[in-house]
Amino acid sequence: MSIKERVMSDVEKIVTKGHQVDDELIIFIKKDYAKTLDDVGKGMDTVKETTIEYLDGVEEGLKATGHESGKLVSKAAEVLVEVSGNLGNKGVDAAGKIAVEARAALNTALEKAKGSIDNVEGKTKEQMKDALAHLNKAGEIGKARLEGVGEGIKAYAVLKKNDLSDSARQVLNRSADSSKELIRKLAGSTKAQSKELLRHSLEKVSGWLGKLADKVKPKA
Repeated sequence: MSIKERVMSDVEKIVTKGHQVDDELIIFIKKDYAKTLDDVGKGMDTVKETTIEYLDGVEEGLKATGHESGKLVSKAAEVLVEVSGNLGNKGVDAAGKIAVEARAALNTALEKAKGSIDNVEGKTKEQMKDALAHLNKAGEIGKARLEGVGEGIKAYAVLKKNDLSDSARQVLNRSADSSKELIRKLAGSTKAQSKELLRHSLEKVSGWLGKLADKVKPKA
């Protein structure tokens, strides 16, 4: 069963129950879309296609039961962006915690080495390197996911241009554009956490951390 078919079926069930349909639909989308993104992968193109299918499934499920679809599909698009943004934040925060633990281990090792980074075990250094790389990767994954959702919503608006009113398409495009602001915030959070990790009172250690960060910096 495709994503569209599955979502369409689930939406039909929610509408058929007839109990607080709008609220129940949004609750369903928040949980199900997050799981769907975890299942399909993290690449921008994959997320884009998934988003198109997902919105199509929501719309067709509503139409199949005779429920008004325009406003709910627009609201669904807003929720998809929100879900994607939350996943990105969680990923960066989790990676940040791992990096903080690695930094604590490095500080402990430095105390034992009397402040000499040269005398810190390679394993501890590698752990710090991996943690910084993981933090950067989490930021990149979150960015790609948000880009995919935004592009998917825009593509859906184009795909359905003959079925949607001008106002509905405008709402969809605004939702898509809102992903750009979330991308900026996510990048800012990733940068701030990385910057904090690279600070150190010992100049030589600070310099070593800076060089380490350059090694694991994402390619432009």
